Amino acid sequence: MRLDGRKILITGGIGTAFCTIFAAAGARTIGLDLPGKTSPAHRNITADLANPAEAATLVAALDREEAGIDILINNAAINPLKPIDGYDFAEFERTQRINAHAAFALSQALVPGMKSRRRGSIINICSITISGGWTDFTAYVASKGTILGLTRAMARELGSWDIRVNAISPGAIPTELERVVWADVLESYEKQIIERQSLKYRGSAEDVANMACYLASDLGRFITGQNIVVDGGWWMP
Repeated sequence: MRLDGRKILITGGIGTAFCTIFAAAGARTIGLDLPGKTSPAHRNITADLANPAEAATLVAALDREEAGIDILINNAAINPLKPIDGYDFAEFERTQRINAHAAFALSQALVPGMKSRRRGSIINICSITISGGWTDFTAYVASKGTILGLTRAMARELGSWDIRVNAISPGAIPTELERVVWADVLESYEKQIIERQSLKYRGSAEDVANMACYLASDLGRFITGQNIVVDGGWWMP
């Protein structure tokens, strides 16, 4: 899985694992996150994805500076846990902007360059939660459903330019977001996760990043429009 000479933009959260694995495959890595948050990328830039249009303008300029971004991983997300009648609309809308609208905006900013080079890979991080069985996840699941639809629509539209678009749906991967969301019940939460997996150990961000690296590489040249599940064999009781 070699990516020598290719440039990858990774947003948010578990981007550290992505940067490490993609760099090992020969790619130039660029991390995009909030101010004060950095990853071991070759270059870090800051943007607030709650303002997708502003972030897209920044990324379009970055594409020109870097002489073309070859791979985009839309990974940034927030997950405010509340019952459906506990959200105010502004909070619900902010979740959509960061988790879904920003993925559209950044893709839109990079697609012209990918078209001109007739090559590109966009990987959207989705979630197994879109399959149901979760309470208090309405805003998050709605955003990830949008991500899946966006993946399939873009894959169909962009295939003629040899631009591949896929999604990865991780299972319950330990992340900083998980520790915040489940802080009060982390021990029982982890026990429940293991019970629901076929594999009796927690996955890692590296497991997700390895799949992303495969999809972005030439080994994944005939894969597009797919949602690849990386969840340890998850099942709902």
